[in-house]
Amino acid sequence: MVDDEFCAVEVVEPPAPPRPIDPRELTMLTLLELVLKDRPRLYQALRLPAATPRLLPRLLAISLTGFVLYGVAMSLVFTATGRWPSLMSLPAWLETPRATLLAFAPIESTLGNLGPWVNGEAAALVAAYAFGLIAASAVCLPSLYFYCLLAGVRMTMLEVVVHTLKSKAVAAVALVGILPIYVAVAMGVVIFGAGELVLAGTMWLGLILPFIAGLWGTVALYQGFAPLCDTMPAERAKRRECFLRRLVLSWSACYTAVVPVMIYTIWETLSRG
Repeated sequence: MVDDEFCAVEVVEPPAPPRPIDPRELTMLTLLELVLKDRPRLYQALRLPAATPRLLPRLLAISLTGFVLYGVAMSLVFTATGRWPSLMSLPAWLETPRATLLAFAPIESTLGNLGPWVNGEAAALVAAYAFGLIAASAVCLPSLYFYCLLAGVRMTMLEVVVHTLKSKAVAAVALVGILPIYVAVAMGVVIFGAGELVLAGTMWLGLILPFIAGLWGTVALYQGFAPLCDTMPAERAKRRECFLRRLVLSWSACYTAVVPVMIYTIWETLSRG
């Protein structure tokens, strides 16, 4: 009886193959759920040419929604502090580089702290971040396409656009997830009357939150590109994955250099108008 127990063999069935994705299932809510819960299935959807027409507008909508929510939240934080960013034009700053490019000045308006919401400054902030973060990706797209070709990954420009929007959507979702924590900290700084240095640091932290959330987008961009190395011979795939990782980091550095200039230029132009 004991021998029978030791000789028993447990049969393990192989895992079932993933269910094929129907492009018609890719609604905005479904994509949001895939971003949060099932990235491998999202990457599987990205490889379907038939899904591209549905993915492009929906990933863009998720990205813009997240960035708009961030802009509104930052406008509320600035309103609560009673201070608003004062921007100097880049040409003027280049003539006097010792001047402060961005300073937090007290809100001076007959409407009190609601002034920026009425005179359009809050709308300028929201538009600058929402449009600037997307537009900077568009500016850097040719570089990313070239890097993919350099790494030996066979992709079309349209596929690069889809993967870029996917990384923006992941970053936007991460940004919305970080926002409640940041707003709670900022409100604590305002309510408990922290010093000017702490208050300024808190506001600066808010302005760079999209760059922190962008780390998740960078990881998602690489994770989406790495499986595409199966389009090349097996002996080259592992070596090219390492090379692709470095190229994605290089592109992220390029994007990080472009996006602050893009956001600031749009913000300053809209505020001046």
